[in-house]
Amino acid sequence: MDEAAATTKATRSQLFPFVGTDVSALRAREAQNRPNNGNTSGRAATYNDIQLPLVASYEIDAWGRVRRSIESSRATQEATEADLRFVTLSVEAGVAVNYYNLRETDQELTILDSTIETLKKSLELTTNLFHHGLSSELEVKQSQTLLDQTISQKQALEIQRAQLEHGLAVLLGRTAEGFSLPKSPNDAVPPQIPIGLPADLLERRPDIVEADRNVAAATAQIGVAKAAYFPQLSLTGLVGYESTNATSLLNWQNTIASLGASAAAPIFTGGRLKAGVEQAQATYRQSLAQYEKTVLVSYQETEDQLSALHFLQEQSQSQGSAVLEATEAQNIAISRYKGGLVSYLDVVFAEQTVLANERTAAQIAGERMVASVVLIKTLGGGWNGTTQ
Repeated sequence: MDEAAATTKATRSQLFPFVGTDVSALRAREAQNRPNNGNTSGRAATYNDIQLPLVASYEIDAWGRVRRSIESSRATQEATEADLRFVTLSVEAGVAVNYYNLRETDQELTILDSTIETLKKSLELTTNLFHHGLSSELEVKQSQTLLDQTISQKQALEIQRAQLEHGLAVLLGRTAEGFSLPKSPNDAVPPQIPIGLPADLLERRPDIVEADRNVAAATAQIGVAKAAYFPQLSLTGLVGYESTNATSLLNWQNTIASLGASAAAPIFTGGRLKAGVEQAQATYRQSLAQYEKTVLVSYQETEDQLSALHFLQEQSQSQGSAVLEATEAQNIAISRYKGGLVSYLDVVFAEQTVLANERTAAQIAGERMVASVVLIKTLGGGWNGTTQ
């Protein structure tokens, strides 16, 4: 962004005259038989030439070349600023997505911890029944196997949580070894999305702004290329001193001055100017196509996330009912097992079903939060008047 700003300043400087100095000191010897040697009466000559001029030049922007160049530089600078905002928004969204994924993992770990405690009690129950001759060793092994499987699932989630925590540290610019977050189940609620979001919210998306500014820059470059067909009008001036002796250099009699104008016009360039215009026009068409693509993708991404949030809400309600029903089935299976009406296999199946449904419910809750974050990013920062 600093580079683009500096380029704009450099281009804008062409609106102003160039003023400088070109100090020179020369000692020269001319041959006797040189042409036009009458000034030295036909003899060889050695002389000094000391100049202290102040020179100025100015290009008259009659055809808009400089103005269009400035427009292009400014548009490029604005596109660079929008790109920076897009990167910032993407990093912020990445942090939020990682955070909610980590909290969803914490929620699953909480479920597994609760399930492990329940399975330990079940193992204790089956072991006691086995010792009293009321159940078989098979049921004890089944209970132990289910407990070990659940512990293994927890250990796999611990690895996943550590990796998410390390990824979050990198996004925050921290070292992984010195960064940690305490475990906390996901209890966040997705924000309420207003009905009928206006389409002009997408106009503030940084990538759309960047594409729009690139189109503006390419348009201005067409004007720059066309201006090359016309004469380049310039004014040049000089004022200063010239002498053969340094001690008399600043005498009034040794002042020099000149003022001139020039018009440099192309006559034959072998098709270079035409090719330059065609190249600028092709760049414009390319940037315009990229702008159209960016707008279409933004609409797609917005609709994708709105649809995801709608169906995830319905799925969350259905999954909540499934958790309640699975829990009731588990309680029934345990009661029937204690009464000797069913085998422990029914209890194992019921406990596995409860665990699977609870984990699915936690995953859906995490997906809802992630979809909300992605929607906010897709809308350029939210749906209020300012980015959130």
